[in-house]
Amino acid sequence: MEDPSLFQPILIPRVIATASSSSTTTSFNYFDDTDADYIKHWSSNSSIILRLLLITSIGIISIWANYEASKGFGITLVNDAKDSAEGKRFTLSYISNDKATRIILNTSLFVENLLYPNINDDTKKQVIHHVTLRLASNNLPNLVTVDTNTNNEFVINISPSVLMGHPKNLDYAITSVVLQGMARAWIWDSESRAPQWLLDGMVEYINGLAGFGPARNLGGHESLDDQFGKFCSGDKDPMVVAQFLKYCERHEKGFIQRLNKALRDDHQWIGRTVEDELGISEQNPCDLYKNTSQGLSSW
Repeated sequence: MEDPSLFQPILIPRVIATASSSSTTTSFNYFDDTDADYIKHWSSNSSIILRLLLITSIGIISIWANYEASKGFGITLVNDAKDSAEGKRFTLSYISNDKATRIILNTSLFVENLLYPNINDDTKKQVIHHVTLRLASNNLPNLVTVDTNTNNEFVINISPSVLMGHPKNLDYAITSVVLQGMARAWIWDSESRAPQWLLDGMVEYINGLAGFGPARNLGGHESLDDQFGKFCSGDKDPMVVAQFLKYCERHEKGFIQRLNKALRDDHQWIGRTVEDELGISEQNPCDLYKNTSQGLSSW
């Protein structure tokens, strides 16, 4: 037989009966003084919780405001291929969650710290007022290009081909091209008079330093000395130039920073900087390479 207690209500009403000659009146009071105290206590706790939430919200807003201010430049995300499969993927993976903005900020910080270490004076740095990250509507000749104007506003154009084929590590590919764009933005260019091959080589050097390998393997299994030899033979491919810069940096630490500074101060390119910073002419490393069986390993 079932236990009658199982059917008892959770709250037992207090029954107040008033007897009279004609009827009996029954009233129900579900809350006693203990219940009232509990409600009062709960209300007080709720008020405290709401205040804490308000304070937390204000704190988050303040942190976000500081975060926005710390960027130092405005950021705009543009998807000109939004109706394509690549455009929809870019919106879903990088615009809707603001991941693209975070990638821009992280890569910018990496390049800035590399080119301008321990420099707090912003007047000695390249000026960036605004960065627009744009997914182009059609494939570009290069995976990434950078446009700028006289107001130091930069547009990083990404080719939709970066997103084609559903690469396994799309974040790697996107971060690499954005890093290249931000490197180009932070590098001085001698008021647009620096040779393009030098700027491209510096970008490739920075990209490799960040751990992003080349999109192609020049010369198969060539040694670094062999690639450097190509530079001495007149090859100005960005990867070959990057190897030249790597050797210069290894010979004289801080060479890349001084090269970038020379592109700002003297409007001169690598020839004078190699001579000034390394104490040798640009051709000297090539002579050393050609005249020794050890290549440049003796540096």
